[in-house]
Amino acid sequence: FSKMSRGLLFSLATSFLWACSIVNARYLLSNGENPLNLTVWVSLVMVIPWLFMFRKHVKEYKALSAKYKWYLVGIGIAASVGINYLQSLALANTSAVNFSFLYRTIVVFTIIFAYIFFKEAITVKKWILAALILVGSYLLTTGGKAISLTLGDIYTLLMAASGAFVANILIKHTVAKMHPDLSGAAISVVSAVAILLLAVFTGELRVPGHMLMIMLGAAFSFALTMTRNRAYKFATASFVTMIVSLTPVFVALLSYPLLHERLEPLELAGGAIIVGSTFFVERFKI
Repeated sequence: FSKMSRGLLFSLATSFLWACSIVNARYLLSNGENPLNLTVWVSLVMVIPWLFMFRKHVKEYKALSAKYKWYLVGIGIAASVGINYLQSLALANTSAVNFSFLYRTIVVFTIIFAYIFFKEAITVKKWILAALILVGSYLLTTGGKAISLTLGDIYTLLMAASGAFVANILIKHTVAKMHPDLSGAAISVVSAVAILLLAVFTGELRVPGHMLMIMLGAAFSFALTMTRNRAYKFATASFVTMIVSLTPVFVALLSYPLLHERLEPLELAGGAIIVGSTFFVERFKI
């Protein structure tokens, strides 16, 4: 395969695996699992294969400068709460379909952070793209009525902001400096330790009631991280963002028969605007 073909393949795999992960998490949370406890157990189960992967890159890890070692630690801590835990909180308070569409506002946050940290100009095309995504988000979350964000919507928007900074900027940077599996392993181990300590201190840690489904969710998350990091290796962050915008489509296809979720026509139109808009990301070089 050409470099772009591999980038497309890994991006599509990322999109589908994330959809599976979202539907799996929503099912578990709908059946009584605690958001923090679920995040802990998925992270702990996922660490097992990552430790085996890390063994292959011990020499490369030791060769990293102290700066990048601390960089990985910081990203791991930020990802544990800012991405993993926030996703569980969001899915505990909203449908899988609504979450997957609204999370595409990550594109707007990416534009903002790219301007702040990399001084990338916010062009007219970017303003138009951001406006379309915001209009789509309005229709999706309100059904065309007065703005009234639910708790799930707030958590989703917070996760989108965190994902834009942690995944699209920080993790993309690590993949450019080291093997994708080393980045994934180090960040996942730190993330698991951080979220475990949070659960212990808050008294939320307990044996889950759906261990097989949690193991399945961990498998999805593990494979998702591997394919996403490889996608970043072979394609630009904007291209990966564009292709991963298909995630809500996969979620909608999976959640209707499995979770019996559906959107009203106006909400569906809002979701379509969000997904359609993000397909301009690569063309606009965001």
